[in-house]
Amino acid sequence: MVSAELTSEYKRVRLSNVNHQDILSLTQKGIDIDHVWDDNAIIYIRSNSLSILDTMNISYTVLRKPDVRNKEGYHSYTEIGETLTSIATSYPNICKLYTIGKSYEGRNLWFMKISDNVEIEEDEPEVKYISTMHGDEPVGTELCLNFIHYLVNNYESDPRVTDLVNEMEIWVMPLMNPDGYVHQQRYNMQGIDLNRGFPDRVKDNINTTEGRAIEIQHLMNWAFKHSSVLSANFHTGATVVNYPYDSDFDYYKDYSATPDEELMKTIALSYASLNKSMNESSYFPSGITNGVEWYTAYGGMQDWNYIWLGCNEMTIELNDVKWPSFSEIPSLWNENREAMLTYISWALRGIRGVVTDAETGMPINAIVRVLGIDHDIYTDPDVGDYHRLLLPGVYSVSISADGYLTKIMTDITVDEGHATRHDIQLFPQSFTDIRNAIIILKLISNFQINEPIQKLDITNDGKIGIPDLIDFMRLIAFDPHS
Repeated sequence: MVSAELTSEYKRVRLSNVNHQDILSLTQKGIDIDHVWDDNAIIYIRSNSLSILDTMNISYTVLRKPDVRNKEGYHSYTEIGETLTSIATSYPNICKLYTIGKSYEGRNLWFMKISDNVEIEEDEPEVKYISTMHGDEPVGTELCLNFIHYLVNNYESDPRVTDLVNEMEIWVMPLMNPDGYVHQQRYNMQGIDLNRGFPDRVKDNINTTEGRAIEIQHLMNWAFKHSSVLSANFHTGATVVNYPYDSDFDYYKDYSATPDEELMKTIALSYASLNKSMNESSYFPSGITNGVEWYTAYGGMQDWNYIWLGCNEMTIELNDVKWPSFSEIPSLWNENREAMLTYISWALRGIRGVVTDAETGMPINAIVRVLGIDHDIYTDPDVGDYHRLLLPGVYSVSISADGYLTKIMTDITVDEGHATRHDIQLFPQSFTDIRNAIIILKLISNFQINEPIQKLDITNDGKIGIPDLIDFMRLIAFDPHS
């Protein structure tokens, strides 16, 4: 099989005595950087590209690939499917299992939805956890399964869990790269790194699925139909929370902040501070890092989510060892359980509301922008709800949509607790023409309007349209002082 041959060509290599410029140069040459610490790095490189390291005078050691990793205790691919199916069957009121597509070798890509009205699209923030994009990093798969179990087992008995399930849509994908997981390798069976294959603002800024790995295509198509506001993807190989950006237009930059820099750092710290191993890291201060500050990576899922979907996403590295003994999973779960719960609760903060058409009451596909923060988020077109994560403060917000008048809200106060609610009605752009016509009539006829324009529904059909304007002009013609 050609794809299997391609993946077998990759070598896992440890570099010594490298600097930031060396890592940048390797990234530009298409080498996959896995982990960087001090003056060391772990990379994945094809056998026929090892000469690049020789040319750069980089000291390296090819790491032996274990013949068989210790899989005892870990769920097999089949067992993962059986576990998810069993949970969905046992808790049908709050769980629904979806298969959003199949991998290159035909394995299912499962997504579990957990919410109180699981069959209904509601005015709720959507959050998601995705794990094991790299098939040789299975810890996140086990933690995601534990997380699902924890939510369903504690629903209606634990007030906090009950509130999370009732107030949001929680989506969990324990295994994004099932082929790599089965074959115990980083890449999918096309030889593609799934966390280097998304659209990228620097190297690949066309937001299309065309030409991408099949697993990425399925995930992107699912995301286009949903409106996640917060997410994380789980890895191993380090112990840190990595926040965007992962790449920058300035090749030499060693830090790349998003417009939501303080929010990103605060959310990252909220996770790391609850994980003792992360928080006490000797390499990453407080257990967090900016992507570019660590190392540049193009085509990562977190940047794609933030830039194109308006979703705050982070990459969470759970353990220094990629595939630890299963005996470590209980302690890793204990270290991450509280952090995983706290992380998704951020989706309930900031500003929220529903944007509708002022004439029809129907939801609108709108853009929400906080003035002074150059980053858009989007309403869910099915319900019209928006959820803008923000730190406490006072903000001004604009809401715009094609064919509608933009509305600006000022002096919105955001507190520490649940989001401040502001439902918005937008008037169609045609309303401007009616308003301007009435203003002109007012000037030439010297009439006074004592009622708001939206109450001038002369035809009494619940709308203000051209027929109302025509009847209103007739009224003015007979009695200019109406």
